[in-house]
Amino acid sequence: MPPDPHRIQVLSPRTWGKFGNYLAATSFSRVLRERLTAEIVLGEAEPLVPLLGEAGAEIRVISEESPDLATRNTRYLELMGRLQERFPQGFEADPTPAQADALTGLVAHLRETGPDVVVGTKGFLARLCVAAVRLAGTRTRVVSQVTNPGLLQLPLHRSRHPDLTLVGFDWAARRLLADEGGDPERVRVVGPLVAQHDLREFMTGAAGQAPAATPWGDGDDDPDRPRLIVFCNRGGDVYLRLLEHIAAHHPSVDLVFVGYDDPSLARRAAGSSGRMRHWRFHSRLTQTEYFDYIDRAARSPHGLLVSKAGPNTTLEAAYFGIPVLMLESGLPMEEWVPGLIHDHGLGRACAEPDELLRTVDEWLSRPAAIARHKKSAIGFASGVLDQEAVADRIGTAVGSLLEPR
Repeated sequence: MPPDPHRIQVLSPRTWGKFGNYLAATSFSRVLRERLTAEIVLGEAEPLVPLLGEAGAEIRVISEESPDLATRNTRYLELMGRLQERFPQGFEADPTPAQADALTGLVAHLRETGPDVVVGTKGFLARLCVAAVRLAGTRTRVVSQVTNPGLLQLPLHRSRHPDLTLVGFDWAARRLLADEGGDPERVRVVGPLVAQHDLREFMTGAAGQAPAATPWGDGDDDPDRPRLIVFCNRGGDVYLRLLEHIAAHHPSVDLVFVGYDDPSLARRAAGSSGRMRHWRFHSRLTQTEYFDYIDRAARSPHGLLVSKAGPNTTLEAAYFGIPVLMLESGLPMEEWVPGLIHDHGLGRACAEPDELLRTVDEWLSRPAAIARHKKSAIGFASGVLDQEAVADRIGTAVGSLLEPR
């Protein structure tokens, strides 16, 4: 009989961020399935570690109800500080009874399932997994998959103890080793994994040709017409003001507004923009709708994504050759993203709403600026975002932890 397959579990907190973290974990799991001969299981972490859900609920309140960037930053750091006091650096090597009590569900799960490898898609979750493996007495190896290198500035998400830590950029590896020490062989730079990169197959089709796309709005298929995707998953009032401004000053552009998981915001957006008949408003998108909008923006020389300056959103847009116009989020783990955008010419990150409105005016009045950033995004994607190479490096790194059977 052939030996039982290796078992790898990928755990992700669904509530830490609206959707990006779990989407990244889904993509990571897919890469492992494609590259390794192993049983790969993706699961939510909150049922196993309820404190993650409690913290996730607080993060949602902080993100949605903070009146300004400074307040959001302060509140978020206060939460991270409280968790850090409860789980200080090095706790995973020798958990206290109180810490062990918080991990009862995860410990029982690891004892019952006995995976060869468990992957945590947040540094804090990976630290909890290290402690739980020690408490469970299993031989499970722990991988920390750093989906956002900005988190490494927070002690809560840093550790020398996982068997393997995967990061997207050289500077992230240097920072982790400088702050935590440890064995450099346990830290691998694999490159950024773009969660939505498999959309390219849909966009090009089996014959390598772009699929026929339905018009966004009124049927005018002018290739030079600016096409904007406004993606809002936080700070809705700012984006309503943006829509009003574009409707008043640039009404001919094509625009799609997505108030993610917020039907009320999508309805308010439709009303605040003067009910532009050729604009589209969504709180949810079908796959076909989403693929079509991405395809249309990517094929336009003046396609543009407007959103908050999140790393995953920025990298995904660059991968498809869509420039970005971003508003800084006020969250500490996203403070590095404006530098990424600036250094590589991917678009612009704005510190204040007024700057966002001014830039929209500049770019829509002279759309050649959008075309220049599109060229930079395409160059960045070809040099940094080679997803086949990233997937190969991830598979090789995680596969090195699987013992021969």
